[in-house]
Amino acid sequence: MKVIILGATGQISQFLTSQLLKETKVDLTLFGHNVTQRLAIDDSRVQFIDGDLADEEKLVTALSGQDLVFLNVPLTDAMNTTHQAMKIAGVKRLVISGTIGLYDEVGGKFGEWGQSMMGSFAGRDDERAAIKSLEDDPQIDETYIRMTMLYNNAEKTDYTLIPFGETVTGAQVSRQAVANFVTAIVKQPDLEVHQNVAIIEKGSENMAKPSFY
Repeated sequence: MKVIILGATGQISQFLTSQLLKETKVDLTLFGHNVTQRLAIDDSRVQFIDGDLADEEKLVTALSGQDLVFLNVPLTDAMNTTHQAMKIAGVKRLVISGTIGLYDEVGGKFGEWGQSMMGSFAGRDDERAAIKSLEDDPQIDETYIRMTMLYNNAEKTDYTLIPFGETVTGAQVSRQAVANFVTAIVKQPDLEVHQNVAIIEKGSENMAKPSFY
């Protein structure tokens, strides 16, 4: 199996890379700005491609032959360009690490705190449109992960998934837990396919704000 990570220098991407190399036999392509200089990984299963997600031609070349794409840059332009490049390259499986709050789904004490944080959960029409375009395309098997507030904790790799349409009250989740969930999808590619789910840390449902604030 071949997996490409777009935005490979991000923290979640780096945790994911390490976990995939330890727990799977996949061949990895790491794509991003200056990845050959910024990532010190010596493994025969890893290929590096220095590139920009705005460069569709280079992206199509990088995606060709891949089985699964992990996009760690949930910006509108990045999602749209990746979408089109995947169709040209003939790649179907896509996993995106995104954010909560796009659907006014954050509630509870955490939701009240978020509203006070200068519009942290303000809606963004262009991002929702890009996600909807992916969801409506039969050529793409997408999973959009709405991540609550992130922090690093190698001992907190458990998570709870909240289906689309349900209120999200979980205040935090570790980047390692997100990487753990994406690893589970790599191991079982039909897991949560065509789903838009929130991911939270077990036990954070009743927190008024993240523990690191």
